[in-house]
Amino acid sequence: MNYNRADKKLIKKINTVSILKIIRERGPISRADISKMIGLNPATVSSNVSGLLKRKLIKEVGSGESSGGRKPILLELNSSEIYVIGVDMGIKKVSAGLIDIDGSIIQKVTLQYPEKAKQENVLETIKESIYEVVKKEDDDFNKIIGIGMGIHGIVDIEKGLLSYAPAFDCHDVDIVSIFKNEFKTPVIIDNDVRVMALGEKWFGKAKEAQNFVLLNIGTGIGAGIYLNGKLYRGNNFGAGEIGHVSISDKKIKCKCGEYGCFEAIASGTGIVTRFIEELKQGSSSSILNRIDVFHITSEEIYKEALRGDKLSIQILKETGNYIGAGISMLINILNPEMILIAGGVSKAGKFIFEGVQRAVSKKSINNNLKFLYIGETDLKENAGIVGAATLIIKDIFSV
Repeated sequence: MNYNRADKKLIKKINTVSILKIIRERGPISRADISKMIGLNPATVSSNVSGLLKRKLIKEVGSGESSGGRKPILLELNSSEIYVIGVDMGIKKVSAGLIDIDGSIIQKVTLQYPEKAKQENVLETIKESIYEVVKKEDDDFNKIIGIGMGIHGIVDIEKGLLSYAPAFDCHDVDIVSIFKNEFKTPVIIDNDVRVMALGEKWFGKAKEAQNFVLLNIGTGIGAGIYLNGKLYRGNNFGAGEIGHVSISDKKIKCKCGEYGCFEAIASGTGIVTRFIEELKQGSSSSILNRIDVFHITSEEIYKEALRGDKLSIQILKETGNYIGAGISMLINILNPEMILIAGGVSKAGKFIFEGVQRAVSKKSINNNLKFLYIGETDLKENAGIVGAATLIIKDIFSV
């Protein structure tokens, strides 16, 4: 009998999720049309719809066209009543967003970590960002059904742990328990770049893609990988660490301890390192007329390139070649249909993308370039918070 009860409960959940998916994809839609589309009898559909209405996941939105009797009442997602918090934990800052179940951003807050932030500083700043984003909307937590978090580092999604974050020297931090206890709501976590890929799959450019890679190039470099329509995490949740593949014989040390890593060479940090090395070797740049060498950032280099500074342009064009070399590895190994580039470095596309295309063409197997799209994400700088929120949204639509 226990098995029978479990089976009935599972069947009801499967039916409810199926109905919810149809409403999301086809709404506004009537109960009768739902019944026809998924082959459930009208009474089962009405019972499940009643439960979804009580949970405020859907709402009634007027009447449809009559086919002879009473006009049918139409249903759609109740995006104005159900919110999710999405958290994007970066290396230098955290962004938190209040997101509806259509993936739209209601409010967003970005906070910088303190100088030389340790684990406790980072966690407190993340908590502050969540409280701040809800306060800005002048709302409480009653409408929030969960917190999704994109976490820098290696994340054990089954245990809810941040296994290792090299930027903060964090090991085995129970992120889910910490934030679930603080905010009294469900919490789901995953690696920061993987949630960006998830967001693009649900709400961005990759909706129809089955095999794609999202390459995030900012302070660090990482990849979120979709294979055969599913997010690939690897055997120990370590998939996508493309930043620690060697692409150069330059003696630039990576934070992993090795030299010539993709991240050490082509990330925002790598751009600054190579720029300063050129200055030390006697190259000149107009950037020194504005700021001293200690305040040079990749963003400032980009701004100077827009002003025509030759060294800034040179460094960014070289960066395009390095990024192309890294992308060609992904192309040759995975043969994806799409590679999406996200992160701050992608903003310098005017100087970078020509080099990317040139290196990709030179270093990739020609067959794997057929029908391949390479370009920016749709969600751009919001990919992190929307993707993190999608962890919770996806859970609603899953059995």
